[in-house]
Amino acid sequence: MSFCAAVGVAALVLFGIAALRYAPLWPPHDGPYVAVVSEMAPAPQAPRAPPPEQPRQPPRTDELQTESGPSIAPAVAPSEPVVITNPVWIERPRNPERFYPRQAFMRGVGGEVVLQCDVDTDGRMVCVVVSETPEGQGFGDAALRIAAGHVMRPATQNGAPARGRYRMVVPFSPAG
Repeated sequence: MSFCAAVGVAALVLFGIAALRYAPLWPPHDGPYVAVVSEMAPAPQAPRAPPPEQPRQPPRTDELQTESGPSIAPAVAPSEPVVITNPVWIERPRNPERFYPRQAFMRGVGGEVVLQCDVDTDGRMVCVVVSETPEGQGFGDAALRIAAGHVMRPATQNGAPARGRYRMVVPFSPAG
């Protein structure tokens, strides 16, 4: 094999590796990108003074209790969605890094999106973007696609599945 042929083969191999790393495979608008997806814990709050002693009463029937479901706050009214603070995920999207916005990844831009999600009684979520940092990079749309692949164990109220509300934070990091 001549030197020129060896250089040509090496160039083709390197080009193929670069194409696999930076070009989308399937579906055409997504690619093998790296993203870190997790929920962030709420910021710690300052300790509060304990409330004054009150006589013990039996538990109210409108308070929500679950043994293996998501942690939820007490409901204000039966028609109000339950606030979910610690979800139990039934489904999560595989390879969420494929949703990373391509142009942001190519430029090494990271971001964070906060979503407000309504959780139906089947555990599926419908979300809206509350904040997107930085704006205009496509992180909001990517976070919505990631959230659509999540299904959680629904909240329960009086032993029955109930509508809920969940705040999801989706960070994006080009370094993985």
